[in-house]
Amino acid sequence: MTLFSKRVEELISESGETVVSLAEIGGINRSTLQRIKSGERLPTSEFFRNLSRALRLSPFEQDELAQLLEIARVGETVSYSRRQIYDLIEMISELTEYKIPFSKEVNRKTGDRENQPVTEPIEICSDPMAVLNQIENSINQELFSAAQPELKLCIPHTESKVYDYIFQQMMGNKKKLNLADVLGFRQQAAADEPGQALAALRHLIALSLLENINYRSCYYYFSPESPVSAPVTALFPYFILTSERVIAISADFNQAVLYRDAAIIDVYRTEFDRLVAKSQTFIEESDDLFRVYTLEKVRHLKHVVEPLPCFSYYIDRELLELKLNKDFPYYQPLLEAAASHYDDFRKESHAMLNVFSLKNLEQFMRDGSLSFPDEVYHVLTPAERLRLVQLVRDDLANDRRNLFAIDDELLFMNGSTEFTNEQDLIRFILHYRKNNQLVFKAIEIHEPSVVAAFDDFFTNMIKSSYVLPKEQTLAELDRLMQQCEV
Repeated sequence: MTLFSKRVEELISESGETVVSLAEIGGINRSTLQRIKSGERLPTSEFFRNLSRALRLSPFEQDELAQLLEIARVGETVSYSRRQIYDLIEMISELTEYKIPFSKEVNRKTGDRENQPVTEPIEICSDPMAVLNQIENSINQELFSAAQPELKLCIPHTESKVYDYIFQQMMGNKKKLNLADVLGFRQQAAADEPGQALAALRHLIALSLLENINYRSCYYYFSPESPVSAPVTALFPYFILTSERVIAISADFNQAVLYRDAAIIDVYRTEFDRLVAKSQTFIEESDDLFRVYTLEKVRHLKHVVEPLPCFSYYIDRELLELKLNKDFPYYQPLLEAAASHYDDFRKESHAMLNVFSLKNLEQFMRDGSLSFPDEVYHVLTPAERLRLVQLVRDDLANDRRNLFAIDDELLFMNGSTEFTNEQDLIRFILHYRKNNQLVFKAIEIHEPSVVAAFDDFFTNMIKSSYVLPKEQTLAELDRLMQQCEV
């Protein structure tokens, strides 16, 4: 029996019903239900919905059972990765939706040993909580005292509590932080370690979204035979560097030594630079508008998940000349680059899978705004909006494009984020307002296991409950166009 079938058996027992009575209540086949209960087969989506209704499951219970069903279908590793990406999408939307004012100051903790005069250049602690407290105290000291705070981390990706602490301290903080890390991933993850890089990604992306952090993350692979807790080099265990100290940490994170000696700090700085030199970029950021929108190069796009249906198929030179602001200082170079970009896009991306949000499309129908700086273009008129959506609707109705609408009740994705699957990289494109100005940022991830996980998620997404059926999407597009015409 699978975990799913065991849970179904438990829920049937808890309901007080029999297989026969549940079949009558849910209008489902009794023999099929018996085989599902015994683990001989898995239910279809329709059968699952009817069974959930017959069992009178709460939304929480239904979600729990749906996760067990997915594990039974695709395995724990794939299911875990899909859930991680789902949570990541919602986290990015939340962090870009609700902006935290920069008003917080870092305060030293009550009883913090850093309040006391420093008499010893070396401090040793031999307890996991003492190690964590030493790390937190050193982070606070750096943020509190350094003119230009910096942290360099060489710790296991599993030590998420350290990253989470930095995030909590920097969220809304007036200080700016230069942050760099080097992560070690197993070349081939063990069966009990699903999605190492993907698991690390969630708290790393959270840090990269904070505007007061300048963040560079690198990664390298270690041998599949090496234990997860193995030191990153033959000479040193894990370590954390600040501008005036280094914390050397044991492989099991149970012991740590704090050094304030400049010569020892220099040794660790050299070692960190050596590790970076032999590593690859894990998270790479850019706020260059041409790079954000890849105007300098068109890549082959496999999947795009974004707030609006991809209008790039319909943007020609005539529309660009009409909508680009001619008073913009670089109007002509931008026009030429954009026209060439959209021409190349149509040639390269005809088979692209495009998933979009009806909620954000409805906002576009109201205001005509696209994700470009205000000074670059004029918003689209109601007639232009209607024409673009009509083209989208016609292409979907005639199966000329692979278009799918998100079920906004199941997946929260705001208008600030686009996800693209481009050959051997995953790109997040962020555009959101801060102090009435649009912020643009592109985050690229090249690590193969992360790219493969997103590829699976996007491919499966169009067959999942996260997207609406074609007929419902067409009906919603018709509704939006009718509202625009009125």
